[in-house]
Amino acid sequence: MGEKRSQATITVSWWVWIGVAIVALLLYLVRAILPPFLVGIVLAYVLGPAVTGLQQRWRLPRPLAVLFLYALLLGPLILAVVFVGPRFFEESRQLVARSPLIIEQVIAKTFGPGPFDLLGTRTYPHQIAMDLIESLRDSLGTPTTALHLASALAEFALSAFLALVVSVYLLLDSERLVRHLFQLIPAHRRAEVEAVSAAIHRTLARYLRGQLYLVGVVAVVSFLGLEFLFHLHYALPLAVATGLLEIIPFVGPVVAAAIAGTIALAQGGPGLALGVIIFYTAVRQIEDQIVMPFVVGHAVELHPLIVIFSVLAGGALFGVLGTLLAVPVAAAIKVILEAWLPFLLPGHETAEHTRAVNVGQTVD
Repeated sequence: MGEKRSQATITVSWWVWIGVAIVALLLYLVRAILPPFLVGIVLAYVLGPAVTGLQQRWRLPRPLAVLFLYALLLGPLILAVVFVGPRFFEESRQLVARSPLIIEQVIAKTFGPGPFDLLGTRTYPHQIAMDLIESLRDSLGTPTTALHLASALAEFALSAFLALVVSVYLLLDSERLVRHLFQLIPAHRRAEVEAVSAAIHRTLARYLRGQLYLVGVVAVVSFLGLEFLFHLHYALPLAVATGLLEIIPFVGPVVAAAIAGTIALAQGGPGLALGVIIFYTAVRQIEDQIVMPFVVGHAVELHPLIVIFSVLAGGALFGVLGTLLAVPVAAAIKVILEAWLPFLLPGHETAEHTRAVNVGQTVD
């Protein structure tokens, strides 16, 4: 009897893995439409505890708690757009419009005013800068007409609205969705799945909230340094870009420092560029040694090689959004493997499996 039950369990497990593989294949095939849904899921995941807290503390119905929370969040965001938005968009526009001049100044201050002989052709920094900008536009497919630009803005607005709608629906129905999902799991496995889910939740919640906090802190510190210490042009868009690039492991901070250093070189020469690079390096070290351990702690303990592979794989499969979500997904997979791998391998006792299921309780 026990042998038949074991065989039935193995058969069910195989069907579960086949179902997971089919779902993964379908998601890959429709990956072009996934970004708004993934953003909405992340928003709902991060804001879920706050909604539950409002419900329990003030005895609010869940729809009213969701509405109140979004009012609290969107109010300051709208005020920021009203008061800071004009400067941000104007500096961003100037940065894009003057990018050929910035590149020309960087080339002239690094290699001299020219002319240069490149492959038998006599050229100057201005021509090199224009050729680089043109090549970049061709490779990125940058729209050159107002119609294409308006279409891109409309598509972004639609994606943002869809992400907001997805997050609201998930926040309203999250408890019911979780109950339905657990009903699909065999009764004798629900305790294990619940333990693993709790471990994944602790890991991802702390990581995602910590990353959002770091984005804000790095953006503010970068703006204060670039604006008041170095008096660098385009300080606001550079600071916002620095904060957002902080999400991408390894590559993001390097790209942010390179962009700021390039603009500093064009504006004030090697001395200003060196100061900006030192400033970015110092901010990065303080973040790694002090802020990160305090905010994120040991929520995500992944080997650097695994992080690099995850980021590259996420970018190859799902683009920029895949790059951003690669580390938390890899952390979730790590928790699942630590919990269930001992159970799947022969020769492991139930006690070891129980200990593995409880993995993640120490991540806090």
